[in-house]
Amino acid sequence: MHVVVVGNGPAAIGAIEALRETDPLSPITLISRESYPFYSPCPLAEYVEESVARRDLFLKAGDFYLRHKITTLMEHSAVSLDAASRVLRAKGGGCVVDIPYDRLLIASGARPVMPPVHGLGDTPGVFPLKTLDDADGIITRLGMTQSAVVIGSGFIGLEAAQALSRRGVAVTVVEALDQVLPMMLDAEFAAHVRDRLLRFGVDVLLSSPVRAVLGGARGVRSVLAGEREIDCQLVITAAGVRPDVAWLGDSGLAMGRGIIVNDRMETNLPDVYAAGDIIETSNWMGASDVVPTWPNAVATGRTAGHNIAGHERHFQGLVAVNVVRIFGQAVSSFGARYGERTLSVQTPETFRRLFLDKGRIVGGQFIGNVDGSGIYLELMRKGIDVSAVEDVLLSPRFTPARLLPAPPVPRVAVA
Repeated sequence: MHVVVVGNGPAAIGAIEALRETDPLSPITLISRESYPFYSPCPLAEYVEESVARRDLFLKAGDFYLRHKITTLMEHSAVSLDAASRVLRAKGGGCVVDIPYDRLLIASGARPVMPPVHGLGDTPGVFPLKTLDDADGIITRLGMTQSAVVIGSGFIGLEAAQALSRRGVAVTVVEALDQVLPMMLDAEFAAHVRDRLLRFGVDVLLSSPVRAVLGGARGVRSVLAGEREIDCQLVITAAGVRPDVAWLGDSGLAMGRGIIVNDRMETNLPDVYAAGDIIETSNWMGASDVVPTWPNAVATGRTAGHNIAGHERHFQGLVAVNVVRIFGQAVSSFGARYGERTLSVQTPETFRRLFLDKGRIVGGQFIGNVDGSGIYLELMRKGIDVSAVEDVLLSPRFTPARLLPAPPVPRVAVA
């Protein structure tokens, strides 16, 4: 059985490791756009700010591919899929390669969204922060940068803004919507994050869509956003990501926002699987969703790997879980940002909020002390009714044991 894997991220590697747990011999061919072995993009902002060393980005030993008997095609991009002939076509180094497969895993991830803004896609000094090459380009540009604009205020954008600020750059975050972290927090909690950014010297412009990026002899020189022109020598685009499906348009794959898969990571095509940021599948509430996070990528990749090997596994559903630190203050969220009822607790440095529907947790947000937030996530995933303990649910006195039934009282025989 020849297994072809498109991608070299957490879904691809998780799938290969799961496959190799029971199948040590089947040939595996891995195709990667990049030239680097498996690394984590999560700390790229810390790499830019010089708090994480380059070597610490890489997550596997140098002989990982050799030990797992993987043939690698690095710096190659998948360009088409002929499912009828079971052939994947890839291009790299000026050559086109046709790769036959018995089973195929598509785990090529997501690509940065580039808004249709004049000058954004072709002006030197404009970068996403998605790959190691992006980070290296940003670091090189810092030598001539006094001020920068970050387009988008999701967690990647705010991590980038923080990194640049710590490198001594004057930073302006530009957001088209009316709050920061719009996919992570509700408006009230987002206002606390914006206040912290301002306190640490990062300017934030809300309700200010970018109208143009203007260039000069040395690349980008300013950004037009809302009613302002912001001088800058560096622009980071962080307007979100989308599943990388453009090359699959004629493949016959069923697609919505991403490749549609079932809970075994099977597509509608025989022996073709997909996992990671590229997929659309059920979330923990049963709704079809796309949730591009590292934990989801690992879990869906491992599910795919087991099923490719012939060992049935079922994925329990995507969960939106995000954690970011804003100048030392932790911010985390999971699930929905709304509910029938809201429970909140606030102290000078800590903000906690849970959203409930029909007595069950459907989401949560935490700023400051995020200890214990994983407990609420598990209660949400298990669908446990917390109605009986709502009055103490967010207090230090709460423990999950309060939701368990009391142990039976032993019966004592009377002589």
